[in-house]
Amino acid sequence: MRNPLKYVILAMAYVIGSSSALADIMTYHNDRFDIKGRVPIEFIAMHAPENGDGREFRSTINSGRVIIAGSYNLYDSFSEFRKESKRLYVEDGADITLETGGDDWFVLSGFHRGQIFYTRVEQGRNCDGEVVLASMYIEYNPVDRSTYDDQIGGLAKGLQAGSC
Repeated sequence: MRNPLKYVILAMAYVIGSSSALADIMTYHNDRFDIKGRVPIEFIAMHAPENGDGREFRSTINSGRVIIAGSYNLYDSFSEFRKESKRLYVEDGADITLETGGDDWFVLSGFHRGQIFYTRVEQGRNCDGEVVLASMYIEYNPVDRSTYDDQIGGLAKGLQAGSC
């Protein structure tokens, strides 16, 4: 006969582990563009810009910073926006070591001005049906790489353009 207590203990360990992982993250929601993203709980919000486009968050313990912002696509297509974003990074001296994406999202990552950066952009629709872009920019010093490399996937999964 199987030991039912074993399954209860495993289930409790899973719930406790999941809860502590979720407790380490907070969600930022931008009402203007109806976008949201995840930020480590130890980060503090900097002053919001007057235009309400997004928010910058900075770590209280190391070099990390996260910017979550919304916008409209001012280019003819999402692929053109992606190409222009990459061009601007390269033109500014970035060394892009990762580029991936799909029809409505992309990631650019690499090194820029001595920092590691990770940018994710997702296209979606707000509650009014308008096409919006949700952008997440993560930047940190290479000495903090072990801290952030493991967190980026979870933070990136929380980026969402439109909630309707």
